[in-house]
Amino acid sequence: MKNIRRCYILCLIILTGCTQPLVNTEAGLKDKTPTVNPTLNRAQVEATAASLLPTGVHLQASLNLSGGLDGKPTSHERMDYLLYLPDGYHQDPDREWSFILFLHGAGDQDNDSGFLMSFGLPGVLYLQEQPEEFPFVVVSPQAFPDTPWWSGDTLLVLNALLDEVISNYRIDESRVYLTGLSMGGYGSWFLASEYPERFAAMVSISGSGYRMSLPPDEELICKLASVPTWGIHGANDTISAPEASEFHLKFLESICGGEVKWTLYNDESHLGAFERAYRDPDLYSWLLNYSR
Repeated sequence: MKNIRRCYILCLIILTGCTQPLVNTEAGLKDKTPTVNPTLNRAQVEATAASLLPTGVHLQASLNLSGGLDGKPTSHERMDYLLYLPDGYHQDPDREWSFILFLHGAGDQDNDSGFLMSFGLPGVLYLQEQPEEFPFVVVSPQAFPDTPWWSGDTLLVLNALLDEVISNYRIDESRVYLTGLSMGGYGSWFLASEYPERFAAMVSISGSGYRMSLPPDEELICKLASVPTWGIHGANDTISAPEASEFHLKFLESICGGEVKWTLYNDESHLGAFERAYRDPDLYSWLLNYSR
């Protein structure tokens, strides 16, 4: 059964009228699945999704931004994302699930779904290498082309994406977690600082805090005082500085009174740190220690 589940293909699905086709990276094709009526309520959306695809398959969806946000136009008409539903999601219609928002790193101009599935948390889920107990819905948005997470209106869009997913899926809003690697590790600091009330905890991997000179802006970083923060880094990282990551954590703890954790893998590089961390059951156990 496990081997069968490893043979995932990316699927196309339209949920609540806000989704777009998913590229099948194994076949290099775009296919369409039956369309879900955009007027369906959440229970009907979930029932339809359950009948179309088995639990655990990554679904591609898009946040529709054509109408703008807060009455203002946005820089892009949609934000694509991958959705992961955990085992048992459709078995108990009354259960609310913990939620992880994952921010990917740089390295692909278009940040397409195949790129996202190739590394980090989406890659672990694709290979079914997550811990046996993994009670999380996971959403992995695709950054706008050539745009870091902290640039332009991206943080505002990510906040809207959280609203969209929470309204359409059974999410425990007291257990919403944030994590990211490399560019997404930096992005996690910025997003959590912009909307600290949304996150119960945050894990930044191979990302050296904020993309700014040290020391950081005290007013900005102290917004994270209520968000337990874990920084993970490889000592052999030549892309982002582990010293800067540790500095930000110590600043958050000593100046702002935040709760922090620091892990330095002495034998890991930039890439090795996040490939190791996202396979570690302790990362997910640590997250579940916290709720808002």
